[in-house]
Amino acid sequence: MKSLKRAVTGLLVAAGVAGGTLVGVAPAQAAVPNLQLTGGVYCQFAAPGTPWNQAWSMTRFMRVTARDGEFRNVTLQEINGATKFKSQLKKNESLTIKTVWFGCFPSSIAGYAISDYAENLTDNAGFWWNVRRVDNPLERFGTGSSASSASVALTGGGTDVEGVPAIPGR
Repeated sequence: MKSLKRAVTGLLVAAGVAGGTLVGVAPAQAAVPNLQLTGGVYCQFAAPGTPWNQAWSMTRFMRVTARDGEFRNVTLQEINGATKFKSQLKKNESLTIKTVWFGCFPSSIAGYAISDYAENLTDNAGFWWNVRRVDNPLERFGTGSSASSASVALTGGGTDVEGVPAIPGR
């Protein structure tokens, strides 16, 4: 009988501790405000029926977004390029620098965003590009020289430095 009383007492104590733990859980904290910079460079082919001389277009963009808060005096700066400024960037609002032109050529965009507030700076700068080196697939058949067999392929981002893969294990 003693062991039954001890078991019941142990269960009641465990239930009380668990119940107290659930009651003592604090509500989730609000996310810390953050300026987040995103961007990209891509080539796009127009919809069917578009004249060939207007079919290809290159787009470069950078966007800074006010995540979970408001920021004063926000500047979005493209390196050696355009600048956008807004005195008050509200929660989830964005500033964008965008360039579109005819043709698909290797390109890149780089820049940064700043404001009056101290916040996480690790995502306030960026660099995006659309070129990577691709070896000539015919090289494995012994055609052409390695010096002239490299070609450039347009991709959605990333680059390989000669001999070093951009993505490990690729």
